[in-house]
Amino acid sequence: MASVMIVEDENIVAMDIKQRLEMLGYKVTATVATGEEAIELAEKTRPDVILMDIVLKGEVDGIEAAEEIRRRFKIPIIYITAYSDKKTLERAKVTEPFGYIIKPFEDKELHSVIEITLYKDKIEKKLRESEERYRAIIKSLNDVLFTLDADEKYTMVSGQIQDYGLAEEEMIGKTPREVFGSAGEIHHEQNQKVLKGESRTYHWEWEKDGKRSYFMVSLSPLRDSRGEIIGITGILKDITALKKYELALEKENKIDKALANLAKKLLEPISLEKISDNVIEYARKLTDSQFCIIGAVDSGELKECIIPQETLKKCQLEEEPKMDGLYDWIMENRKPILSNNPQEHISLPEGHVEIKNLLIVPALLQEEFVGIIVLANKDGNYDKKDIEIVERLADLYSIAIKRKQDEEKNSIIIQKFLKIVSEVLEELK
Repeated sequence: MASVMIVEDENIVAMDIKQRLEMLGYKVTATVATGEEAIELAEKTRPDVILMDIVLKGEVDGIEAAEEIRRRFKIPIIYITAYSDKKTLERAKVTEPFGYIIKPFEDKELHSVIEITLYKDKIEKKLRESEERYRAIIKSLNDVLFTLDADEKYTMVSGQIQDYGLAEEEMIGKTPREVFGSAGEIHHEQNQKVLKGESRTYHWEWEKDGKRSYFMVSLSPLRDSRGEIIGITGILKDITALKKYELALEKENKIDKALANLAKKLLEPISLEKISDNVIEYARKLTDSQFCIIGAVDSGELKECIIPQETLKKCQLEEEPKMDGLYDWIMENRKPILSNNPQEHISLPEGHVEIKNLLIVPALLQEEFVGIIVLANKDGNYDKKDIEIVERLADLYSIAIKRKQDEEKNSIIIQKFLKIVSEVLEELK
């Protein structure tokens, strides 16, 4: 159960928000009326999220309190305010809030903003943990020490070089170009500068027997007792694990930032078609897929199946294909389908473009089946990482699609009610 703290100086409004939150299943840790109290209670109760009114009584307003809380405790802030003027919002943006709710607001809007805020906060925490692991890897790296004479020939190499398929005796008396071939050219260029008195640090990539390694090389002049340069002393630091982690972290950060950006877009008042277009765009990019189809589910039936025109054209389809069999399996099992050889499981109409691989993921919201995401023709095979990415996409899609469906149902109910009232008034005339 997520915990929420309310910062609102109107007591009636605060109690109303508290009751709404509790009915939505959240735990309210505190309700305070001033910025000073908000900072104090945030430290004591450490809620998962804070609903902060921008305009508060006292010396510290909501924006100042939010800035202090984010700086000290990293608790996500959602502003609740009746003020939507540009000047106020520009000032509030500096504190990097996770969202805004403009009074008055509906329960479904409150719920959606809080859920997406919690999701974005989880991503931020994951990024911070990644940075800590990054520092730990740096401390665990081993180094290779070596020396060269004035002719760039190795005179000493430490035993760790054996970890890379080389032996000290194979290197002594040879230059880097003789040992590493064309890959040693960069060493020659840097060695020449060091022999003129410079110290150099550079990165080097090397491959042997199909194994690629990454190094950071540090070189310094080796001098005799009179200060004359007689050679080079160097350190070969293996940063392969760090480099691979950097590449993986770069990709993970790209995914996290993309999903955070998508979450922000889905908070906006957009149409069902626009929601679908955004999810399709991000699903294809994040999984390197050629095709993506998504559909919304209402009352157990697959509706609003969205297929981009580009996909229909490339697949040589005049209309949307039926997905009954796959949909029934997903509906029953509520698990992803991953196949890198889909020809064994599905049949395609004549003229359909070849489907090399397939990934189908259900979008669930509190065990309710609200949608489906279908991807095909990834550049390479689909794997568990792709499932994880699309499941995270499906979480965002399910929240957005369910909110949109609820809005449409409420609109229909209101229209029917107004029609009945109009008819009653006509009869009374």
